[in-house]
Amino acid sequence: MAIGMKKYARLLEKPYAAYTFAACSAVVLFMLLSNLDVINGWISGLGKLLSPVFTGIAVAYLFNPLSDFFERKWLKKIKKDTARHLWAVILTIVILVLALTLLLVSLIPSVIKSVSTLVDNWDSYTAKIEQLIQQLSAFLVAHDINFDLSSIEDFVDNSMQKLISLVKDNVKPILSTLGSVGTSVSNFGIGVLFGFCFLIAKSGLLRLIAALRAALIRKERIERHNELFERCHSVFIRYVGCTLLDALIVGFATLVFLLVMRMPYAPLIAMLVAITNIIPTFGPMIGSAFGIFFLVLEKPLNALLFFIFICILQSLDGMVIKPRLFKGSLGIPGVWTLVLIVLGGKIAGMAGIILAIPAAAILVILYHETVAPRLKKRAAKINDALPEEAPAEDARELST
Repeated sequence: MAIGMKKYARLLEKPYAAYTFAACSAVVLFMLLSNLDVINGWISGLGKLLSPVFTGIAVAYLFNPLSDFFERKWLKKIKKDTARHLWAVILTIVILVLALTLLLVSLIPSVIKSVSTLVDNWDSYTAKIEQLIQQLSAFLVAHDINFDLSSIEDFVDNSMQKLISLVKDNVKPILSTLGSVGTSVSNFGIGVLFGFCFLIAKSGLLRLIAALRAALIRKERIERHNELFERCHSVFIRYVGCTLLDALIVGFATLVFLLVMRMPYAPLIAMLVAITNIIPTFGPMIGSAFGIFFLVLEKPLNALLFFIFICILQSLDGMVIKPRLFKGSLGIPGVWTLVLIVLGGKIAGMAGIILAIPAAAILVILYHETVAPRLKKRAAKINDALPEEAPAEDARELST
């Protein structure tokens, strides 16, 4: 074996070895670039195949803190570790099912009623919009402003008919989209099942990972990696938990306001505001725009009151609620937030938008813990290798 390695080392020292390696690398790179579509298809297919596994890992990771809480606080009297862990996972599943059932039972009928009311009153809404367009057109004519609103009026007048014809003309794409949505939902359900299976088998999986790490990494590095992982884990879990709690608070406050003011579509608007509030920066504006649109069709005064309320609520959320929940900054400068959201959306869609900020916070931690010390060490090494600067008198002599 040693003789073979020596021969291989001597072969690499030959002059033509570098040229051969460069030529082979160029050929491989050309083949990769010329078959990007095929490679992208393979990667996409592999991603779809493994998506339930990735979903399961995410579910197990997100619900592990709740399971650990039950295991430490509520089930500590059970002496056997495996039984205590199993009952903690079962209790986590029960709590999740009860929460989803309560949410669906309380929201779905109200949302369906709101949507049906919106559809039933669509003709009156379009009539009001047409009246507003006509008033606006008369105002523009009275002030000699040339702006044709007839196309907008025609679109509003025939909006429902155009929507029906659009659905009829695109039956196959719509059915295909519904099929892909159904596939995604089924994959997500399988992923959730995998997640709880991973959660039940957590001890065995952690032992396997620990054995692999012990075989590949030195002990001191493992300890340093564990500390780093704990910091990243705390940042991510705190961000996700506080974001969901903040969305729940904002949605509940919106629901209470709409019910007290007896405004229509209260559950639908509150649900949209709560869901979109999860999206940083742009989310609150999107949810507020939907609410204002629904209310202005019914009564413009309600839309104005809702707009004033949502501005006050979002100001309180940004200045009081979120600082209390997050307890300080995640280490991301405010000016970079918009850039991170855009990049996250380009890379991973809606999930990238939601997770861009915690991912960047984790990258900042990794930079300060791993990259920055190496850069400082490298700079110190370079500075120590440089010759000392000449004294000031020698420098003056050289200049003369």
